[in-house]
Amino acid sequence: MPKSQSEKGKVLRLSIIFDMLNRKSPYGGVTIAELKEKCGVGERQIYRYFDYIENELKVGLVRPEKNSSKREGLYRLDAGYLPSISPQKATIIFLSLLQQKGSALTGSLNDIKDTLVSTLFKYKYSPDTLQLEKIQDRIHLVEDDLANPGDVGNNFAKLIDAIKDSCRVKIWYFVSHSCQETERVVEPYGLICKRQNWYLLGKCMKRNDIRVFRVDQISCVFPYLTEKFIYPREFSLKDYMANSWGVFNDGEVRQVRVRFNKSVAHRVKNIIYHPSQQIKELPDGSVVVSFEICGLAEFRTWVIQWGDTAEVLEPQSLREEIRAMAASIAGLYDKQNSTSDNDKI
Repeated sequence: MPKSQSEKGKVLRLSIIFDMLNRKSPYGGVTIAELKEKCGVGERQIYRYFDYIENELKVGLVRPEKNSSKREGLYRLDAGYLPSISPQKATIIFLSLLQQKGSALTGSLNDIKDTLVSTLFKYKYSPDTLQLEKIQDRIHLVEDDLANPGDVGNNFAKLIDAIKDSCRVKIWYFVSHSCQETERVVEPYGLICKRQNWYLLGKCMKRNDIRVFRVDQISCVFPYLTEKFIYPREFSLKDYMANSWGVFNDGEVRQVRVRFNKSVAHRVKNIIYHPSQQIKELPDGSVVVSFEICGLAEFRTWVIQWGDTAEVLEPQSLREEIRAMAASIAGLYDKQNSTSDNDKI
């Protein structure tokens, strides 16, 4: 049966009210006067619509006359609000969540995804509009997954709280070069993310200096909730990391120049690897890229991944280190071939 004009008017006004509540809730809410003007009805009718939204549609509202609003005269959605996003933008958010699969953030991703989808369906779109599951089947991510993302995620959450509350933490940390687990008390200054790997930066009380700890090498975090520290006003995480090639700052800034041959020059030109990056194109199609960086140990492992397509021009000390690494790798394979030959005998 076709809807009457009064029913159509009711649906239209409810849509207007929902839209205004959704847009205004992040900023405190909407007034009765604004709703009256938009809907063209009196104050009592607006209250009836509020009752209908709460009792029939089961959507919670914060209402001043019920003493539930901290801001007098403002009405808003109780459980939250839906940002103004299209299905396309919702899909981009969903794919961004997928990128963190297998990382320290894995634990909350499914909940966030379900909340996003259910909210979009409830307020704005139908499942056919988004088709997230179908898209997920057509996306393949090539990433390094953590072996135990749940445990790492729990430690990550504790570190977030410690940073927020400025309290010290005791961590049990595996040191790679010594292959030993150590106990440290740290004042957590912040977190660094590099290629989906998270690092804790803070003042190590044992070393009395700033140190960096890879989060997935922390087996346990114990917050000292009563031991607060004062975050140093003069310290800036952004400034501290500004010249670092990766996550470590060794203090000494050096100029580094690398020549990439023409087979990879186009790829190199399309990516900014460091804010200080400068590129010079050569007649033969190769490029020379220069950086002003610290943390050359991390740079060394990065540049050797390019194999014979990249040549370090300066500093000379880095050239020698790369030469030694290449010789060591070649020696390892020579040794392996020799071992394989012995196994055949």
